[in-house]
Amino acid sequence: MKRLLLAAALGFAGLFATTDALAQRTDTTYVKPQLPTGPPAVPPPAPAQPTRPVYTQPQQPAQPQPTQPVRPSGGIDDDGRSAQPLPGSRPAQPAAPATPQRPGGGIDDDGRPAQTLPQNGTVPGATLQSEYQPGKLFLYGSLLRFGLSSNFFSGVDFSAGFAPALGYRITDKLSVAAGPVFVYHSVDFGPDATSLGLPAGGYKFKDVGVRGLAQFTVYKNIFLQAEYESTRSQDCVVNELVPRRQYESFRTQGNTQALLVGVGYRQRLGDRFAVDGALLYNTNSDLNYYGILIQRLSLVYNLGGK
Repeated sequence: MKRLLLAAALGFAGLFATTDALAQRTDTTYVKPQLPTGPPAVPPPAPAQPTRPVYTQPQQPAQPQPTQPVRPSGGIDDDGRSAQPLPGSRPAQPAAPATPQRPGGGIDDDGRPAQTLPQNGTVPGATLQSEYQPGKLFLYGSLLRFGLSSNFFSGVDFSAGFAPALGYRITDKLSVAAGPVFVYHSVDFGPDATSLGLPAGGYKFKDVGVRGLAQFTVYKNIFLQAEYESTRSQDCVVNELVPRRQYESFRTQGNTQALLVGVGYRQRLGDRFAVDGALLYNTNSDLNYYGILIQRLSLVYNLGGK
């Protein structure tokens, strides 16, 4: 028994000695690890993955949020008491007076729906007053052909007439007219007519004829006028006898022509009426009963127009 115990003890001692010897041996194959000193290695790029469409949900229209009524200071609360400002709120500042605007679709001062004023400045429903434009036709007449003068026998020569005409405007500046002529005139030989061998009552004559005229406006209301007249006129002839202060007279009748030219001025009396005053020169005074210078006063009345 003792031998067995001694052998086991020697076996254990040898085992521990072999282990210590192995622990003290240097392993010549061990190499100390070295840290890398070069640039870091770049990993290869990953293959591109196919992209999938991203689904986006359609946006819903924004719903208007109800606004909370603001209770201004100084108003009346629901319970009838004076409203008090909310804690932490600022007192309302008085707004600057704004220029009144009349938006379309609102209510006007008279309670009717307001209308937006057009860009040209006209008021809806207002009547536009445009300048009157005369028509093509017009009436033209000498109001009075009046003449009064003394004669060689201390008598008076008197004449008066009227000449209506229908006119037509060719252009805004040029117009023509034509119509009949009526003239009444008388010759008085004075208080000594009987002693001179002349009729005491003198002579009375009536002339009838036609005329035509043309007017051309040169500047605003100033115009030039040319007029031609042919009249079946009556007159008298007085011849001196011998001895002197003795005369004989008799009636005559014939056609006379007058060509009158001159300048005139038109004074408007509203949209339809106007008055023309003209000073005309008689180019052939020896062939008619007119004098050298003739003054005319005529009335113009526009027919139609807008």
